[in-house]
Amino acid sequence: MKIHEYQAKEILKKYGMPVPNGMALLSPADVPGVAAQLTAGAWIVKAQVHTGGRGKAGGILKITSANELAGAAQTLFGKTLVTHQTGPSGVVVRKLYVEQAQSVAQELYLACVLDRSRGCPVLMISREGGMDIEELARTRPEAITFQPVDPVEGLTADQARAAIQSLGLAPAAIESVAAAAQAIFLRCVSSLRDGCFT
Repeated sequence: MKIHEYQAKEILKKYGMPVPNGMALLSPADVPGVAAQLTAGAWIVKAQVHTGGRGKAGGILKITSANELAGAAQTLFGKTLVTHQTGPSGVVVRKLYVEQAQSVAQELYLACVLDRSRGCPVLMISREGGMDIEELARTRPEAITFQPVDPVEGLTADQARAAIQSLGLAPAAIESVAAAAQAIFLRCVSSLRDGCFT
């Protein structure tokens, strides 16, 4: 199942994950209404396409005020993004997501995937972020921790903390990321039960 980032953020929010404020632009006609809702400060305008590498392809722009949204939207709507995953034909941008900019001290990667060989969900964790996670898995697999999780027993707080400790974070950050891991695992198991694993 393929979903856009704005749809994934709605799901994550439903499962208790902290996500930045954001709004979808499903067409250019949505720009004035969304611009009127933006608070002061920086925002990120992101192309909503089913490919990785959006930022490197020019599909993510930063704006510093609501007044700049129209220009960013005009730049991105209808743009063809060519990434390492699309091939030379690229993919046309038809939807955008506007998200409040964040000050990031360190980017981490945390995902729950189905490991068919083990027959269970597995947490994938890396302290090197997810921008080039496929390349990282290929060239430096030791930089990614894989933690199998019993789908019946679930991911306990102790198990989550133990898995996250491999990231070398401060104790307060370990608690926060462990809580995020539990929320992601709940979504993972829910998807399995619904028959549409994401």
